[in-house]
Amino acid sequence: MTLHLPETIPDTTYIYGYVLLGATFMFFTTSVYFIVASKYMPDTHIKIVDWIKYDNYYCFLIPITVIVWIYWILWNWMGMKFFRHN
Repeated sequence: MTLHLPETIPDTTYIYGYVLLGATFMFFTTSVYFIVASKYMPDTHIKIVDWIKYDNYYCFLIPITVIVWIYWILWNWMGMKFFRHN
């Protein structure tokens, strides 16, 4: 069953696309900063940023976990599609 919006209500799905692109860009830039650039920067005296600078475990764990979650969600979705359409 497909729901169609009336012509009087504008379609706002492109806004969700821009929000997703912006969030992806922000996640990528902060991950690159925490993984690569923070090692070469001087101390900032911000407790969490300096902790990430001297950390060798969690700065890699979170970006790798996000990739695994995307893979898991994709296969979950595909399995549901195969189940529903067979």
